[in-house]
Amino acid sequence: MMFPQSVRPLSSKVLVASAMFLILSVGYIQPPALANAVPILSAGPDDWCGGHGLPESKCTICNPELIPQFKAAGDWCAGHELPESVCPTCNPKETPSDAAPPPFDWCAGHDVPESKCTLCNPELIPKFKTSGDWCAEHELPESVCPICNPGALPPEAIEARIVRFISEELEARAGIRTEPAQRGPASETVQAGAQFAFHADRVADLRAVIPGVVRQIHAELGAQVTRGAPLFDLESVRVGDTQAHLRKAIERGRLAETNLKRLQRLNERGMATARELELAEQELESARAETDSARTELRMTGASTEDNTGRFTLTAPIDGTLVRRPAMIGTLATEETSLGMIADTRVMWALCDVPEQDAGRLALDAPVRLTLGNGETHEGRITWISAEVDPRTRTVKVRAEVANPDGRLRANQFAQARIETAFAPDALLVPGNAVQRVGALDVVFVRREPGIYEPRVVTAFAAGKKMRVEGRLQPGEPVVTTGAVLLRTEVLPGSIGAGCCEVEPLGGN
Repeated sequence: MMFPQSVRPLSSKVLVASAMFLILSVGYIQPPALANAVPILSAGPDDWCGGHGLPESKCTICNPELIPQFKAAGDWCAGHELPESVCPTCNPKETPSDAAPPPFDWCAGHDVPESKCTLCNPELIPKFKTSGDWCAEHELPESVCPICNPGALPPEAIEARIVRFISEELEARAGIRTEPAQRGPASETVQAGAQFAFHADRVADLRAVIPGVVRQIHAELGAQVTRGAPLFDLESVRVGDTQAHLRKAIERGRLAETNLKRLQRLNERGMATARELELAEQELESARAETDSARTELRMTGASTEDNTGRFTLTAPIDGTLVRRPAMIGTLATEETSLGMIADTRVMWALCDVPEQDAGRLALDAPVRLTLGNGETHEGRITWISAEVDPRTRTVKVRAEVANPDGRLRANQFAQARIETAFAPDALLVPGNAVQRVGALDVVFVRREPGIYEPRVVTAFAAGKKMRVEGRLQPGEPVVTTGAVLLRTEVLPGSIGAGCCEVEPLGGN
């Protein structure tokens, strides 16, 4: 098969997918920008392989399919596995003065930097083995091994791995579909799991200040209550003692006041000393303080200051819904016992677990859209971002306030949160399934012409159902949507492709 001048074939693959047999030719096709810099399989002074120091058209390291031809002609250097007539070691030749250098430090045959390619430059092997940077399985430095560390591929290498179908018929049978890249407004978002909770500033825990026994319950579970409404009647020995103590303090105060008035009259007549008058005043103040203390204790418990029943009433401290009520008739209430909980559910919290790598993009008051399992959506705003990362989940807790006027949101309910981080009024957008991950890079595939698809490295940002991209992509260019995963398998180093394909081993041997 004859290939165009700008094509260096790597291998022939047979793709078996969905009971169809597709034959893909995955080749290294130089981008137009590089076609004139390093011509491949051409004659003249530009026919030069700078990596191995011999004509490109006779380089059997880059083109191992030429080996039988030179062996049959008797032009073979077994010691260096090159044609004898051009072996740079046995027959050194001057490098053509106008031979163009490689456009970047890259060995396209092995998908590693040329300066670290131990397959082309085996003399480098001891250096990398000594430093511990060695992949024995693939005989390449571990740090650049394209199979063990696909993220090491530079963008230029990815974009050079162009996929070419043999015919338009096979392309159609593969089900490739494209959509043009378009400009439009886009909101960048961060997605995170979320869980609703009661607003902590709108919740009241109901506990008895003084131990007592529940004798009567005034509100059922789920009831709407207003501030000051009676909830529980309790009976307490301590409250009874306090009520009795209050009556005694009141009586003591009445007597102290009468005594003080009597001494004041006697003092005016010179029949009572100043010391006696001072003691009477102290007794009155003490009785009044004792009375105030008893009244305050009874008021805090909700007990009456007018009777001696030992009962007191626990009332609602806020407006809201009685969301919990573990108390029953006869329950012994203490400071450690919760009798119930009131929550104002008109505003809820959404607690989002944002991955730590996305937390830096968030800001207070950013809009949040929360989607429930049934598809129902609610809007909110960020009010708090945690200052620490959870060491177990490696996420950052983020809180949003969400209006809940009809009470449809419930505590501990799960949702998916989409937090807006930026807005671009005129962004370049592509469908979400057009962006593929190749190593550590985001890649889209552009249909350059029928049957030929060119990878383009981009920077992608989530923008709803679309992806906002930045990179070497222009509006209107057709990007692959359906079938992008298939093309991705073809450009991955060491991949067997999308089906039962022959994969050319590293070095082409």
